[in-house]
Amino acid sequence: MDVTQLLEIQAKKFTHKPAVVFKDEPISFGQLRNSVFRLADSIINLGIKKGDKVAIYLPNCPEYIYSYLSIWCCGLTAVPLDFMLTEEELISCIAHSEAKIIIAKPKPAVSLTKIQDSCPELRKVILCHEKVTGFLSFEELLEKGTPKPPAVDIQDKDYAIIFYTSGTTGKPKGVLVNYLQLGAPPKAMEYFVDLNEKDIVLCAVPFSHLGGLVYIQDNISFGFTMVLMERFIPLEFLKNIPKYKITCFWIVPSMYYAFLQLKEFESLDLSSLRWIVTFGASSSPDALRRFHRYCSKAHLLNGWGLTETNAPTTVIPMGSSKIESIGRPAPWIEVKIFDENDKELPVEAVGEIVVKGWVITDGYYKAPEATVSAIRNGWFHT
Repeated sequence: MDVTQLLEIQAKKFTHKPAVVFKDEPISFGQLRNSVFRLADSIINLGIKKGDKVAIYLPNCPEYIYSYLSIWCCGLTAVPLDFMLTEEELISCIAHSEAKIIIAKPKPAVSLTKIQDSCPELRKVILCHEKVTGFLSFEELLEKGTPKPPAVDIQDKDYAIIFYTSGTTGKPKGVLVNYLQLGAPPKAMEYFVDLNEKDIVLCAVPFSHLGGLVYIQDNISFGFTMVLMERFIPLEFLKNIPKYKITCFWIVPSMYYAFLQLKEFESLDLSSLRWIVTFGASSSPDALRRFHRYCSKAHLLNGWGLTETNAPTTVIPMGSSKIESIGRPAPWIEVKIFDENDKELPVEAVGEIVVKGWVITDGYYKAPEATVSAIRNGWFHT
């Protein structure tokens, strides 16, 4: 994915159209382009070079979007960190990733000074919304930078992200995502659904999660407007649907279950929705169908995938009512069911899902044994 080129295209095509709406404040595609390039210019001027890692520790906000996109325009590697992580967890991930910079919002329970002292590779701390002596100001970097596209030679196999995910094993592993794979989610969305520039999409999934990041990748790929929530508040989310005439979104099953607990749920107008997707965990078909009754004209889709497979990997077809299914893969992805001896099983047998294709991670950062264990003969064992 060439992020610089996509920003240029969308800014030229939709200069004044809102790319993002956050707390009722619109940010146009022209403003998005300029802010990203300004930040990229300032980051380069800090002496950071291609391939260096930049950690992000923020709640959902426009600064998170600027950070991701500027990092990729510079050919750097983003290290998104969940805003709920503790100080010790942050130190572990930052030290392991060897991040040179962290872009962060202060939290009372987290000492960024201690983090910097504990991580020898960490050179700079960039603070959002607050000025502290010894730390750089995000806002000042935006002001100082020049809004010119960075001239960086980025190869497909260069690493764009290290995603720390524990999966079901407990210990976080750094999932590597290269620049070619940055384009995997938009390519999959283009195949599975009819996402387009006329859509108004609602995001409340954390950007530190692949499901949240997909909103950003799709935003600059398709040119839709993204209404962004700092965090998921069920009633506020539902009220935003009629307020902004939301046409689609993707959320995890627990969010749907939260909607069904609200007494106001049945009285809200959800008629603007065209399609909605559930992903990330096992779903209750009955609960999803209850939700669907209140937006019956919308397509309800179930999908599946992992951080390691650059989801979405499988999605049921538009128009299907088989919400119990996780669907079929896109044509460029192979999916099989293997037994404990890595042999393919017949139809309807129970086994392990394995996935193959260019979307599959190259492995886990600085964890060769975990990589060899997960990827065998080209198949990623989920």
